[in-house]
Amino acid sequence: MYFCRVLEGQAKPGQAEAAIKILQDRLEQVRTVSGFLFVQIMQKGDEFIALSSWKTHTDLQGYADSSIAQGLLKDLAPLCVAPPRLRTFDLRLMAESEEGFFTKDEGGEG
Repeated sequence: MYFCRVLEGQAKPGQAEAAIKILQDRLEQVRTVSGFLFVQIMQKGDEFIALSSWKTHTDLQGYADSSIAQGLLKDLAPLCVAPPRLRTFDLRLMAESEEGFFTKDEGGEG
């Protein structure tokens, strides 16, 4: 079983792109954390969601407690109407098409 951390935010008007940029800019740091599998960032208007997946609950908790995660929340806060909401879930099913979700250049093997 894998584990997911969901960050949901509502950007202040005109701040959604800045919030997304902060999430994107932290990717290389997050990739260095033990157990990181992948992340997805979604946006609709001023709302955004970052979904990260982790090999173990210990890995996810290690990230959540890290200065990387804490700094991310600190930097997002001024751009949001309220502090981002954080939730943790057990990943119960993950499926992809025969083509695969990631190409080799986007995080797949090779």
